[in-house]
Amino acid sequence: MKNILSILAVTAIIASNTVTAQVATIDSVATSKVQHFNFDDMESETIGKGIKRKWFHGEKGQMTIFNLEKDAHIPWHKHPNEQITYIMSGKVKIKTIIDGKEEFVIVSGGEVIVFPENVPHEFWALEKTVDLDVHVPVRHDWLSKELPDYLKKTEK
Repeated sequence: MKNILSILAVTAIIASNTVTAQVATIDSVATSKVQHFNFDDMESETIGKGIKRKWFHGEKGQMTIFNLEKDAHIPWHKHPNEQITYIMSGKVKIKTIIDGKEEFVIVSGGEVIVFPENVPHEFWALEKTVDLDVHVPVRHDWLSKELPDYLKKTEK
């Protein structure tokens, strides 16, 4: 009986903390601006040879769809943002730093790779590729119409 009462007490504590967390989350969402986007309606911008992107941002993060032609190249770069890359279709070769060494990784449709902030990386499209990237926080270097220096190295 004592064990059952202990389990019920722990469950009640967890449940009350969960309700509090949900209320705090709902309150914080209510004060944020809701945005709604449709990638199909967005115009692509060409940012390099064989590289087009569509993107939007919220207050804390952003999402980008890259359409990469075969042999498109995104040069070696890094940024103070975590980057989650989901290859929706196609295949890319990526150079990055893993365990302190430069490594090459092949990432194919359906696979994800995560780059922590300030970890350099470089992409080559091995075939026509659709790449969905999420950056947190927002890439401030993208907020101006000026391309970042590393993208200026690609030919349009």
